[in-house]
Amino acid sequence: MKIRSFEEKDRNNVKALTRRFLQFDLMKHRDRTVMEQKQEALLLESLQRDDLSLFIAENDHHFLGYLEMRLQNDFFTNERQGYISAIATTPEAEGKGVGKRLMQKAEEWAQEQGVHTIVLDVFKANEHAVAFYEKFGYQQEIVKMTKPLDH
Repeated sequence: MKIRSFEEKDRNNVKALTRRFLQFDLMKHRDRTVMEQKQEALLLESLQRDDLSLFIAENDHHFLGYLEMRLQNDFFTNERQGYISAIATTPEAEGKGVGKRLMQKAEEWAQEQGVHTIVLDVFKANEHAVAFYEKFGYQQEIVKMTKPLDH
């Protein structure tokens, strides 16, 4: 398996994976279609950013997944940190070490940037992803609480 930088030819493969971010039960106040459209819009915005590092996992030129990284400042300390803004594998690649390799790439990238912390956001209901990140030593730090109001 090879991890390389994003090329324009990867755009459609990466775009197709944005739906994987929402493969869990959403809270009742969330509209799945709106959420899927927003995920796609976020990707398109990311592709326009100059401060983004996007990596592709492939095997024999077969697309397996991607990782999107950037730097940000910690809200409380203003310390620079690595931020995983997106990571996904194809359904066929799941459970075959592709996600693990992409997480390793995230750490390598962060070390190259001279940062000592990597953060990411994940929906709590996405238990599969939460468990995956916890295997790599990630811990839940801030919990966002939501209460939809009935009108």
